[in-house]
Amino acid sequence: MRIGNIQTMPWYLRLVVFVAVAAVMYAGFWNFVTKPTRAETKALNDEIAQLLPKNAQAQIASQRLSEFRALYKTREEEYDELKALLPEQRELTMVLQGVQDRARSNGLLLRKFFPKDDIQEGNYSGKRIEVSVTSSFAALRGFFDHLARYQRIVSVTNFHLNQAEKQSSRGTVDATFDLTAYYVSAEKLQAPAAKPAAPAATAPKAAQ
Repeated sequence: MRIGNIQTMPWYLRLVVFVAVAAVMYAGFWNFVTKPTRAETKALNDEIAQLLPKNAQAQIASQRLSEFRALYKTREEEYDELKALLPEQRELTMVLQGVQDRARSNGLLLRKFFPKDDIQEGNYSGKRIEVSVTSSFAALRGFFDHLARYQRIVSVTNFHLNQAEKQSSRGTVDATFDLTAYYVSAEKLQAPAAKPAAPAATAPKAAQ
C-alpha cells in the first residue's frame, strides 16, 4: 500500500491501519526485546518465593539461638555460684580449717575435731566431723551465727549441750555435734550430670 493511497483513505481506515502497525511493532518488541528480561524477572520472583520461608526459619533459629545463649549464660552463672558454695574435694582442707579458725576466733575451746566417714548424697559428698567444744553460751551462739553465714555449705546435726563441769568466764557449757562440710568430687565434676541441689546450711537453736 502506497503512502499516497493511505492519505486518500478515510480517517477511520487510516486509524485501523495505524493501530495494526502499532500492534505488530509492540508484539515484536514484547517477544524479542522484553522476553529475556521477563524470564529473568520470573526466575528472580520464584527464587524470592523459595527464600522467604527459609528466611523466616532463619529468623526463628536466630531468636532461639539468642535465647539459648542467654540461658547458657544464666546456667553458667548459677554453676559458678554453686561452685563457690560447694567446693571441690581438694579444697575441703581449707574449708575445715576455716571452720576451726571461726571457732577459735569466737572463743571456743576445741576439745575434739575428729573426721568420720564421708557421706554420699546424690551428686555431692560430705565430710563429717565429730566436734566437741567448751565455751560460754554467748560465744557458742556467735560461732553458730558465723557458721550460718559461712560462704561454704556446712550443716550441724546431733547437737548436745550440757553444763560444763568446771565453770569459768570462758567455759560455761560443753557442746558436742557433727559438722558436715559438703563438696563435689572430681569424678562428679567431670561427669555430664545435672547440677545437684545444694543442701541448706543449718545450725542448732540455742535453748532459752
